[in-house]
Amino acid sequence: MYITNSKDLVLKAYKTKKAIGAFNAHNLEVFEAVISAAKSKKAPVIIQITPKTAKHLPLRYFKKMAEAADKLYPEVDFALHLDHGDSLEIVQEALELGFSSVMFDGSRLSMEKNIKLTCQVKTMAQRFRVAVEAEIGEMPKTGDRFQKSNLLGLDTIERFIKKTRVDFLALPLGTKHGMPAPGGKEHININYLKKISKSIKVPLVLHGASGVGKQELRQARRYGVAKVNFDTALRKIFTYALGKFLKAKPQEDDLRVYLEEARLATEKIVKDKIEALYF
Repeated sequence: MYITNSKDLVLKAYKTKKAIGAFNAHNLEVFEAVISAAKSKKAPVIIQITPKTAKHLPLRYFKKMAEAADKLYPEVDFALHLDHGDSLEIVQEALELGFSSVMFDGSRLSMEKNIKLTCQVKTMAQRFRVAVEAEIGEMPKTGDRFQKSNLLGLDTIERFIKKTRVDFLALPLGTKHGMPAPGGKEHININYLKKISKSIKVPLVLHGASGVGKQELRQARRYGVAKVNFDTALRKIFTYALGKFLKAKPQEDDLRVYLEEARLATEKIVKDKIEALYF
């Protein structure tokens, strides 16, 4: 059921060296693509909504989609997550709506302010018995250079976890937000991940995973990564499939026809990511 606490899904995956695919939904078609893929693969998923998407379609709409999907697909185990929450206000809104988990992203703040606000979010979420994800360290975007200085020291990570008591943690692992140019790849720093996973016992979250290959995703599972986020890959394939269809059939004016083509293409890539993470 969508009301499954994300912590239950992620902890189970963490203990069995699997990872839950967390997919950003931007509209009904992408939402449905993720649910259909999860049903087909018989695997749990997390559906994520960002503040930017919430400006396009309010969180309340996605809550209603989740309620409908829960009734239509009772066999699918999925959670509803606020991704990259950038204010206490949107975190509170997600909690009151009944989201399964929330992320507060204070990675661009000073470490002390990030700790302070993440602690506030943790207190807010406890009343709803909801899991909290946090992020430390600033992850570069596509086109920027990932440097060793982006990787955090073990002492910094352990201090943040001890102070905030977060349920799972996102931090730079070598990847970048966005997606590389065609033919390019993003890479996880597996040696760094091996090193920190020996001491860190909180499930880790991989952001910027759209350009990471299947083998690296499978490796990351073995070293504490139990939640993997995908956003750009879904938007890219949806847009590509839609454009390709309309170019071939420019007279088609039935949204239900061409949006279905984009939905099917998105469902396929979601299945591929689930396969790499969960099986």
